[in-house]
Amino acid sequence: MRYIAFVAAAAALFGASQAAAANLLTNGSFEDRVVTASDLCQGSAWCVRDFASTPGWTQYSDGVDLIHNNYLQGPSVLVDASDGVNFLDMNQANSIGGLYQVVGATAGWTYDLSLDATAWATNSRGGTIGFELYDPLSATILASGSFTDAVGGTWFTQTLTAQALSGSIGVRVYGIVATQAAMGLDNVILTGSGPAAGVPEPATWAVMLLGFGAIGTTLRQRRRSRTA
Repeated sequence: MRYIAFVAAAAALFGASQAAAANLLTNGSFEDRVVTASDLCQGSAWCVRDFASTPGWTQYSDGVDLIHNNYLQGPSVLVDASDGVNFLDMNQANSIGGLYQVVGATAGWTYDLSLDATAWATNSRGGTIGFELYDPLSATILASGSFTDAVGGTWFTQTLTAQALSGSIGVRVYGIVATQAAMGLDNVILTGSGPAAGVPEPATWAVMLLGFGAIGTTLRQRRRSRTA
């Protein structure tokens, strides 16, 4: 039974080393608020416009609209959510909104951000969203990018990578310039990698090797006892 315990311990440590690959953000696909036919935006059902519609995120400026796949404001809606049934409209009528979320981090670790963006409705004005990773303590922008679309219908994945400066890291997404541009956002994912992620630390390898060594020793002892 000793070698089983060694292997179990090694597997547990190896599994823990992979845990940082999970999404660090809360409500990254905006599914935590249930949208129903009783929710209205501009008189149309299946849409929520309030600052509590995105649990885990803090909205600012004029906020955002939370849109369900069932939403239809005329024939112009081009897409469903890229993940789940909800996505965000980053540009309310005649206003530009944004939102952010801060999570715990490890200084020196690398953090990867990915998000899906599109022009989700037919709208010749076009528009742009910006996105960034930042250090909340110093307000330093660690990495930033933008996405522009006019008449979309296809979700495009955007990415950023930055190294954390402190024990927290922030993700911010916001509308830029054009209003009523129907810029969509969905499937926002933040992952971190460091000494304990991806490749096991030396201590992890040591436990794994000890476990495999114990298996070999036990098997050899059993063979000897059988041939004695």
